[in-house]
Amino acid sequence: MTTTVTATPDPPPTGIPNPIHDEAGATGAGYQGALVAGVRTWGWVADAVAAVAGEAWRDAGWADFTLRRPLFAGEELTIEVAPAGGGWALRAAVLEEGPGSGGRVVLDGEAGLGHAPWLGELGPPAPAPALGPPATRPTYTVDTAPVGEPLRPLGAFVTAAAARAIATTELGLEASALPEGRVHPWFLSARMAPLTRHNFTYGPTIHVRTQVQHRGPALADRQIVVGARIVDTYERKGHWYQVLDGVVTDETGTELARLRHHTIFRPRGTELPPPITAPA
Repeated sequence: MTTTVTATPDPPPTGIPNPIHDEAGATGAGYQGALVAGVRTWGWVADAVAAVAGEAWRDAGWADFTLRRPLFAGEELTIEVAPAGGGWALRAAVLEEGPGSGGRVVLDGEAGLGHAPWLGELGPPAPAPALGPPATRPTYTVDTAPVGEPLRPLGAFVTAAAARAIATTELGLEASALPEGRVHPWFLSARMAPLTRHNFTYGPTIHVRTQVQHRGPALADRQIVVGARIVDTYERKGHWYQVLDGVVTDETGTELARLRHHTIFRPRGTELPPPITAPA
């Protein structure tokens, strides 16, 4: 299956913004302009996967995708979902003119039904109720990160209207693309970035890779809670990376997804901002 979508600007953030998605923050990190959020790119690809794999994939399927190159608003993204090894190979690229050009690959990866081959490697914390942010949201380095410690879970009540907007307003999909009362799977993968900013202070951050295992139907008119722990940090080519294992549940503690989230939490050439302390 091949489909195309025109990337739209990110909607205004509802929580703490990531400067990489505004002009000043992105150019300060070396990009030509504001980056379209990688999880929105995944949202368009996930919709194509569901069209091929069927609705069962939303409840009991998996994906492992890597964000290779930036995507900017206004660019046309060509999405390919092709059979491969009992599942599907994923590719999303901005086609570029020129002989032999395969396009600028924005995302690639794989998806399948049932349990992912790496599911047993994930070690998220036990599901827990949502908590408010800490009094001070600290910063850290690759050497001082609180590896292994559960983060303060973040909750968001998603009404049926909000679930519809997540698919239609934020991704530009037709309302019929998602069954009534369901939450689009891209929203589950997208909870990890707000969770980290709920706990810590960052400058620009860059989403690199996500492994997600869907565990059950994500229904609207419920609180969706995400918890995680940092399982690894390292430096590569001047970038500071972190890996988090997370779990997404509803308000009853029923699992909706398990994830491994890979991100650059301090891009090369940028500085950590000072910690944020809430007013007394």
